[in-house]
Amino acid sequence: MKINSLSISLFMLMSALSGCIGTEDGSPEEEIGINKLKILALHGGGDSPEGLMGQPGMQDLMGDLPEFEFFFADAPDDESSCNQCWYADPPGGKGEPNEDRNWADLSIQYLNDVVEEHGPFYGILGYSQGCPMATVYIANSNVSFEKAFLFNGYLPSTHSGLNDSINEAAPLAVDALIFGGGNDVFIFGVDELAGVYQEPTVIISNTADHHLPTAGDEVYPDILAFFRQGTDEFP
Repeated sequence: MKINSLSISLFMLMSALSGCIGTEDGSPEEEIGINKLKILALHGGGDSPEGLMGQPGMQDLMGDLPEFEFFFADAPDDESSCNQCWYADPPGGKGEPNEDRNWADLSIQYLNDVVEEHGPFYGILGYSQGCPMATVYIANSNVSFEKAFLFNGYLPSTHSGLNDSINEAAPLAVDALIFGGGNDVFIFGVDELAGVYQEPTVIISNTADHHLPTAGDEVYPDILAFFRQGTDEFP
């Protein structure tokens, strides 16, 4: 989905005024209600915070979940990485698994800094490559999340080192939502991710492709219910 800079600016302004977002590049947190539950959101590979924020499904969630604040993180710059990726492809290409367990360390440290500066976070949300990055982060950091919201994702199967670190920490004791689109080429990722989380909630849309479900999707009410389940335990 392509959005011109004017549309992004207007959208961020309107969202900030309604108290729904935070971004690394300076949305005014003082405008946001102090009792909102924060969610750290990770965009897909080659995407951007604005790209994830601008998805219709993400906009629907932001509008329907005013009790949450979404903070859209930005993949750190790395000359060895693809543009706007949380970690680069294996040095020898995807056909040669990468055994380097430290391959995502730059992003792990970056997320540690985000959590220290903007946290604590109630949950972590990942879309596409943001899902394996969120899973790598949960398995390799000391940060705890109540929930993980994983949309259209998969495991970093071409990175055996990162996968090993996940499997050694599994089952991950995070209340996880794993969403898959029935028309998504990455639908295989649902079973992959479900295998490393403890009792995950799996939701499949029969109509969605590689995108978050919108308000018109038949499973959308189930997505909202998962977000809200148990939140009354938090002040």
